[in-house]
Amino acid sequence: MSGIPSTNDSIALDFASAVGRLAYAPFETVAFWSAVALPLAYLPVLSGGLSSGELPIFAGLIAFHAVALVLGRDHGQQ
Repeated sequence: MSGIPSTNDSIALDFASAVGRLAYAPFETVAFWSAVALPLAYLPVLSGGLSSGELPIFAGLIAFHAVALVLGRDHGQQ
């Protein structure tokens, strides 16, 4: 019966899971609120049209926004 986890293993896994959630929570919160606020950063970039020099900045904003959306998607769901 070595395939059945012991109570100590289960407690250790629960503890590790709780610590992981606590450590990730601040990052999730920052990612969520970044995803909310980042569209405001598009306005100055897009206001004058996209020149070739601003294209990498805009692409970086889009990529950062996508990452923030993914990381912050579960914020407040607990």
